Amino acid sequence: MKNFLIAIVLAVILVNCLGSVIDDWFGMHIVMSDELLSPWENLAALSVIGVLLAVVGFVVAVSVLGTLLLAVGAVFLALLAAGIGAFWPIVVLAILIYAFKDRSKRDQHLNRPV
Repeated sequence: MKNFLIAIVLAVILVNCLGSVIDDWFGMHIVMSDELLSPWENLAALSVIGVLLAVVGFVVAVSVLGTLLLAVGAVFLALLAAGIGAFWPIVVLAILIYAFKDRSKRDQHLNRPV
């Protein structure tokens, strides 16, 4: 959350700085209802635009990260399923060997007199 707030502040600062540069170089102003906005209204409008751009950037970054994590998870599950599908006879054979192994040798240490 802290990084998101920092991103919003940076976006507002960048948009305001770029807005003043555009105003100085090109003489562009925001016009609403056939009236020029005052400098404070320009600042407020550009700040709102900056916040909206920061929010859109955050949503895009999160959605791209979420998509990447979902894709990595899907690939992992697909490889796991393919591995189990390809090697299931070996897995079943290993379980059967373990299950039918002579238990008397395995449990000998339990029957020792103390």
